[in-house]
Amino acid sequence: MVTKVKPNVFARNHLLRDASLAALYDAMAADPDVHLFGEGAEVKVHYDAPQIERDFSDRVHTMPISEDGNTNFAVGASLLGVKPVVDVISADFLYRTLDSICNTAAKLNFVLGPYRTPSTIVIRAEFLTGGPTTGQRPEALFAHIPGLRVVIPSTPHDAYGLMRSALKTPGVTLYFEDRMISDAGPWADWDLATGSAVDFGLAHYRRGDVTVVTYGVMRQRVEPLDCGLVDLVSICPVDWETVEMAARHSGRLLIVEPDVAYGGVGAEIAAHIAEAMPHVRIKRLGAPKSTIPAAPSLHARMLPSEEEIARAITDLMR
Repeated sequence: MVTKVKPNVFARNHLLRDASLAALYDAMAADPDVHLFGEGAEVKVHYDAPQIERDFSDRVHTMPISEDGNTNFAVGASLLGVKPVVDVISADFLYRTLDSICNTAAKLNFVLGPYRTPSTIVIRAEFLTGGPTTGQRPEALFAHIPGLRVVIPSTPHDAYGLMRSALKTPGVTLYFEDRMISDAGPWADWDLATGSAVDFGLAHYRRGDVTVVTYGVMRQRVEPLDCGLVDLVSICPVDWETVEMAARHSGRLLIVEPDVAYGGVGAEIAAHIAEAMPHVRIKRLGAPKSTIPAAPSLHARMLPSEEEIARAITDLMR
């Protein structure tokens, strides 16, 4: 039974946040080893998820303003059997945690695997909007590191399901919530009570004459267009079977990502398909390699627009 979490009126993506917090509540109810660590964690759950504060206050831990230290603390707790969810708040702050995530957490189960029960760690962060140091997206960086899973839900169903799966599956999961995603869409009336676990590495697929491969907020820009669609959901692992099936069917692949195109997830998708299927026509769209402006409206304009995506689809059809 899923307990519905009170919406946060300050959030821009109520449904995704509500869904992930509902999943966290259910995980804490089912497993006493699940703990929440984060800067201002007690205040956040008071406003965002009062049920968690009410029922599991002894497992909500407010931490110092030290992202790297907090992540290392969670790694240590995992060695004692705790399943920590580390709330880093902004994805930009993850740059401060590179050592603890990439050199410690990611290697933990590989180094100690034969001698102990594998650790389960979830690192939760939000993609914010606007600002040179408050709007960055480091997902491609973490997808490069062995030992890490990277998921970016674009619907409440996936937000709930991936959080549940992350806390049931040994390993380290980077769980990103995209605050540029609005509540508008076919999932606007989604009921939290229908939530269930979602397997890692399973993309959503819609057939079409041109296939658009995307993830995160860009799904909302692609959804209304007359085209095929692959929402990756998980960028590590990637559902290569679905991506290849879509490319094989349409023969035309448009990769649209909400991040800098240079060295990004789209480049890896393009390289994989170009090597496996040289006959497939491929085009990429993404953000320029440029510092993010402070205004959220300007930040949004850095990403491929619906019109740009539609033109690229038309070009591939010629």
